[in-house]
Amino acid sequence: MPTEKEPQLKFDWRSITPEDSPKTPMDIVSDPAFRDLSSPKLSVGDAAFDIELPAYDFSEGGERLTDETFHLAAIARKQPVALIFGSYT
Repeated sequence: MPTEKEPQLKFDWRSITPEDSPKTPMDIVSDPAFRDLSSPKLSVGDAAFDIELPAYDFSEGGERLTDETFHLAAIARKQPVALIFGSYT
């Protein structure tokens, strides 16, 4: 419990929640489905899930869709792969 010297900080969840949102951040964090998504399913050394994405050609400076598909599992069988999630800017 905060003392007189330590005022209680209040989080204004309304400032980050759209007015038409059916759930508050507290609803989302307490949702079992959210908690499940927050739990790792892999351990160090486990194979990553296969990701299948359309392949693009950027060789001419633009984005051109090819007829090929990128499969993470196929690349990972040939060489180590590092996945980096997040912003690097």
